[in-house]
Amino acid sequence: MKALVNETLNQMLRNVSERYPDRTALIFKDCSMTYQALEEQTNRITRSLKSRGVRKGTHVAILSENTANAVLAFLSVIKAGGVACMLNTSLKNPELLELLRISDIEYLMIGQQYKENLFYPVSRELSAQYPLQQIFDISTEHSSPYMSLEELAQAGTALPGQPEEFSCKDDTLTPQDPALILYTSGTTGQHPKAVLSTHYHLVNGGIQKADTLALTKEDVVCCALQLFHIFCIDVDVMAAFSTGACLAMPDDLHSASILHCLTKHQCSVLSCVPFTFCTMMKKGQNYPHPFPSLRTGIIGGAYCSPEMFTQIEGFFGFTLLPGLGQTEATAGIAVAELEDSLELRSTTVGHFVNHCEGKIIDLKDGSPLPQKATGEICVRGSLLMSEYYKRQDLTSQVIDADGWLHTGDLGWMDSENYIHYVGRKKELINRGGEKIIPAEVESCILQLKQVDTCKVIGIPDSLYGEEVCACIIRKPDTQLAETEVLKHLGESLAPFKMPRHIVFLDSFPRNASGKISLTELTSIAENQIKTGSL
Repeated sequence: MKALVNETLNQMLRNVSERYPDRTALIFKDCSMTYQALEEQTNRITRSLKSRGVRKGTHVAILSENTANAVLAFLSVIKAGGVACMLNTSLKNPELLELLRISDIEYLMIGQQYKENLFYPVSRELSAQYPLQQIFDISTEHSSPYMSLEELAQAGTALPGQPEEFSCKDDTLTPQDPALILYTSGTTGQHPKAVLSTHYHLVNGGIQKADTLALTKEDVVCCALQLFHIFCIDVDVMAAFSTGACLAMPDDLHSASILHCLTKHQCSVLSCVPFTFCTMMKKGQNYPHPFPSLRTGIIGGAYCSPEMFTQIEGFFGFTLLPGLGQTEATAGIAVAELEDSLELRSTTVGHFVNHCEGKIIDLKDGSPLPQKATGEICVRGSLLMSEYYKRQDLTSQVIDADGWLHTGDLGWMDSENYIHYVGRKKELINRGGEKIIPAEVESCILQLKQVDTCKVIGIPDSLYGEEVCACIIRKPDTQLAETEVLKHLGESLAPFKMPRHIVFLDSFPRNASGKISLTELTSIAENQIKTGSL
């Protein structure tokens, strides 16, 4: 178990650049950058940001697709003492405006676009409704009137007589200073919350994940996650940069681009959400597989059945690690070991992460539960978030007086202290007092070979309060009737767990983070049930 360190991001990057100055730190498209070049370029940008008013505690929002410039901007804002506030690139203006307001944004950095979301028009509309000090264009195709990242760097070149306050010395920064704000995305219609983390969280979250993945300077990490998620920042960016590994960024996050990046740069580490792995497997039939350079990676962000886990590991030919994370815990709640068996890795989410205490508590009285009893997963440790920004009332609802984060995740622990994930507490279905865990029903449905994916939800019911509804997406060119589903489930489930409603859909509605929107899905299901269009 690797020890944690009391360092700022500035100190970590300076140390790694001194150890590995000539090793490649970052690759994007046809450009690459060594650790020495990364340190020098971010220092120039840092000086320039300071000269334009970015100081310790200044909140700078970054709205950009994944690019090398976005990574440089992210690092430079934090090195300047600012707080990098990473905005979801799929959000529309009213949603972005709410985030600017709840997190006191002063500066905005924009990329080019994400899908149909063009960031220059977005920024103009935002600046008309919200007072921003300055907007910077960090896109690779600079076409706006805003100052570009390259111009920022040029302006930050150290010159004789430059004021000391604009230097890159970080004497005033401490590891406990705020560095990052990420936003939680509610799947049940909740308002977003701004999760505030420090330099200590960032640096040690990366060290922790690098240790789990056994990263070295020889590794090439494929950055196939979005930069506004802790999964990406912690497992990809910070893990790579804490060890001197190379961060290889695909041209975009389409499956074909990720696969091209894997093969072109001989990536050894690939971490993704299950949905991305599955789409890559469909596209990857045109690529020689398994991929010989791949060594390991973490799968997380959503439930993955043991069958799907095994398929992914076999297709890519690497050792896949299950993980359970949360923005409030700097991504780290549980993870498996590289030495663990496939059976253990595919059926659990691992053990509680190093440098962290964990327990499973009773949903009614909060008392610790014995092994094999299902309850809420709670963790305590130095890598928990500082707070929901300016919302101590909300913070105290999830972190109790003894420092335990109540994750809202349900699970049970086996005799080896490995955690079996069950689902989200807020997704429990209460049918006439009987508590039904959606994942239990879903795992039975997924055994049907005609099922591509499914989601079990609660539908309001006048008699029972809630009824079980199974929303199913069939595999292409397959047939599956409601009677077949019910017959199969009847062999495994108690009567009260049986779905009252079965809805077949072509796709699931997803929020800006790619998670299934339970609010929209419930509405769609209710409408189909009422109209009888199943």
